[in-house]
Amino acid sequence: MSVIIKQTWIKIFKGWLLSYILIDVITFFTRIIESLFTKDHKIITIFFTDLNFSDNNRYFLEYLRTNSDHNYKVNILVKNKSLYDEIVLVYPKITYYSLSFSGLKLFLKTKNIVISNGSDSSYFFPYFLDTNCKNIINLWHGIPLKRLSLQVKIIRESKSRNRFQKFSSICVASTFEQFLMASCFDMHIDDVWVTGTPRNDYLLNPNNDLINKHEYLNKKVILYAPTWREYGKSSLFFPFEDKNLEDLNAFLEKEDAYLLLRGHREEIVKIKESNSNEKLSRILSANQDIFPDTQRLLSHVDILVTDYSSIYLDFLLLDKPIIFIPYDLKEYQSYRGFLYDYKNHTPGDKVFSQVEFIKSLERGINSPDFGSLERQRIKNLFHKYQDINSSKRIILKINQMNS
Repeated sequence: MSVIIKQTWIKIFKGWLLSYILIDVITFFTRIIESLFTKDHKIITIFFTDLNFSDNNRYFLEYLRTNSDHNYKVNILVKNKSLYDEIVLVYPKITYYSLSFSGLKLFLKTKNIVISNGSDSSYFFPYFLDTNCKNIINLWHGIPLKRLSLQVKIIRESKSRNRFQKFSSICVASTFEQFLMASCFDMHIDDVWVTGTPRNDYLLNPNNDLINKHEYLNKKVILYAPTWREYGKSSLFFPFEDKNLEDLNAFLEKEDAYLLLRGHREEIVKIKESNSNEKLSRILSANQDIFPDTQRLLSHVDILVTDYSSIYLDFLLLDKPIIFIPYDLKEYQSYRGFLYDYKNHTPGDKVFSQVEFIKSLERGINSPDFGSLERQRIKNLFHKYQDINSSKRIILKINQMNS
């Protein structure tokens, strides 16, 4: 048994050592190749590394394409081939696949790279984003509630710091968040820009295109969106001992409301399979295959239900009711931890039974202003700006960076 354990640890060590050697080699050759190309400061390339055309990258791109208050040439670099095939239909002349010669050429001559995901340098493979060669502007993908990056002990101890992607700047929504993110990514405070986030520009000024596809968005809409768990467990919907979804559905029918579930597809399928569609006619899936972009859906939501997802921090801008279901708070806190006190920064009912849940929903539907003062307090803490000018402020910062 001890021989097997020893061999396993040797294998892990060799893989670990090889990965660091490989990153150092890639970094070395990247800097040599990058030095051979003159960088164009008037190019902004938005690098999509995720699977969906969404989040801050999308809304910053749409701002740049529809506003003439800048003189940058805007391009799109896409890592995922399926996403590239989708975006190139909308922006055929400026979209490049990262694993193509034209994509490589664009990358090498670009001075300003904009991203919104990825804290590990391997995330951008085969490219290496080097702040010595480029301005790497990270729009990020949400105000953090949970510990992240270097604030997570298991991550901090399992990776060398040279594995973490370095950024020239990162955009946040408040001074409070500025200090947190500087700590998480070991950045100078001045490189963490308090600008607001482009996706919230849309949240505060949405269109109604989704209503044409989903008429129930004209009704009272409740979105149930728990966070993703990393320690081998799925996020549980309705973790109540007195769970009775038929009773819940009857309540929703009475209020002429719909409850949308956004989470792991398998869990939602299980819920629907254990009950007939007729019995749960008011409980619907809102997964990414139906609503690829959370922000477009969020603008139609009347009540948000979550646990530890930072989605509620964006939702605060709308001053609508929030309900929290922190059923595994101690376990989650011991594994991942929070950047600040959970109880004092989550303005809304904490419910642990279906009776409490329905009571909170009823109050949220019929008295949506209840709890508004507390929501305003937390909103002002996390959002310095509550307008639709985040992208404009980011452009001004990029101008300063290139001057």
